Amino acid sequence: APAQDVPTKLVAKAVPLPMTVRGHWFLSPRTEYSVAVQTAVKQSDGEYLVSGWSETVEFCTGDYAKEHLAQLQEKAELIAGRM
Repeated sequence: APAQDVPTKLVAKAVPLPMTVRGHWFLSPRTEYSVAVQTAVKQSDGEYLVSGWSETVEFCTGDYAKEHLAQLQEKAELIAGRM
């Protein structure tokens, strides 16, 4: 499937710039993802100077690791035992 532009809204926040934005993404196994970033720098007039989009990075996540499958099985067995 071709990559689509995702509409974004710039939200001004009262935080000192430059800043680093950190986030957690909970990724699904065996799934293809595309990621691109854009930066915004607050100028002296209060307006934001917004960069263009970065190159798009595409990657695919792997399968569940054995220990994750074991955790899922354990949870399933606990729930089944209560039913």
